[in-house]
Amino acid sequence: IAMGLSWSSFDQQLEQAALEEAELAVDARKARVALVGVENYNINDFNKLEPENWRHTDSREDITAAELQLAKRCHGAHIEMLQEDITQAGSHYLLIHYDVPYLDAGTFELKITGLVEKELSMSLAEIKRRPASTQAVLMACAGTGRMHTKHRFWTHVPWGPDSFGCAKWTGCSLADLLREAGIKEGAKQVIFTGADKGVEAGKVQYYQRSLSVEEALRGHVMLVYQMNGEDLKPAHGFPLRIIVPGWYGMASVKWLTNIEVVEGPWWGHQMEAYSFRRAAEDPDRVPLTQLPVRALMAPPGVPDFFSRARVVAPGTHRIVGKVWAGAVNIESVEVSCDYGKTWNKATLEDKNGLFGWANWFYDWQTPEEGTCVLMCRGFDQKGRSQDVPSDEAFNWTGMGDTQPQMVYVRIPNLR
Repeated sequence: IAMGLSWSSFDQQLEQAALEEAELAVDARKARVALVGVENYNINDFNKLEPENWRHTDSREDITAAELQLAKRCHGAHIEMLQEDITQAGSHYLLIHYDVPYLDAGTFELKITGLVEKELSMSLAEIKRRPASTQAVLMACAGTGRMHTKHRFWTHVPWGPDSFGCAKWTGCSLADLLREAGIKEGAKQVIFTGADKGVEAGKVQYYQRSLSVEEALRGHVMLVYQMNGEDLKPAHGFPLRIIVPGWYGMASVKWLTNIEVVEGPWWGHQMEAYSFRRAAEDPDRVPLTQLPVRALMAPPGVPDFFSRARVVAPGTHRIVGKVWAGAVNIESVEVSCDYGKTWNKATLEDKNGLFGWANWFYDWQTPEEGTCVLMCRGFDQKGRSQDVPSDEAFNWTGMGDTQPQMVYVRIPNLR
């Protein structure tokens, strides 16, 4: 085994990294709120900055044909599967920026280049022989909830609350591999390049993201080759991807082919795209990093085919759901059955992993008939909570929304 590593050492790295990531998640939330929290910045402020803006909607209903095409290609999770502890591959959300590349596992090589003492080229078989860990990791897209915002950035995927998934990922430690290559003095960033290529911002480019050297060496980043005990599916990054536990999904580069250690600063398109901004150009932009706290429910009853509104019989119904907060532990979940007028505490269970999610449930006694709007919200042990519903909320790309999920329910009179 390389460098005398034991099979348990990666698990120990993950535990220590989770403690550090939990503290950093608090800082990430504070930075987001300070820049684009509705109490500090809203659509009225933006309209003064860019009065000729055309990239945002004035309504939640005016979805475009281009958005619909993206929504068909980049599918959300099956939200009723929140009843399951682990998300199956077919129900896990997918955002595929460009084309799914075809890569041959037999000839695949991962290259580690740049400011390292020893450049490496590793086959998939060599990577699979390294000490590994399997972790339940909740992943959510940075654009989750974009359709909840009234002033929607319409040139991106129109996600509802459903761009999530919690699978079991198996892979080896990125930090160990970088230490084996030997990071040279002066190195500050690590760039990850996927094999998927397309056009954004008027340029042909591969999908690329970066982490600081400190982030890459923290010990939680995984080089992953299995999902739920099976080889990665092509759409999920076969044969190799990274998983950055506790971060928004855009950091977990699929179809990974190259890791380059550089002096920096490097700020590629996917770094700019996934940042909180007050306007198109914002020198004070804040990169999206660690996940916020968020609760979701599996809608009770049965759905209307077209509207997806729910129909339930009068009586007592157990509402079940999940809540997550990245590396931070969960404090509580609250449920409202009257459109947010009153809130009641749900029963909370333990998280299914350091970076996973937790089950919760609430027994709801319906009225004899009528309509209700169900909502849920999460709170974590670091004092973070979800956004308050607001028509004035705004940031340029509609990222990081955590306004509570709303489920519309009709209770018919069965007498």
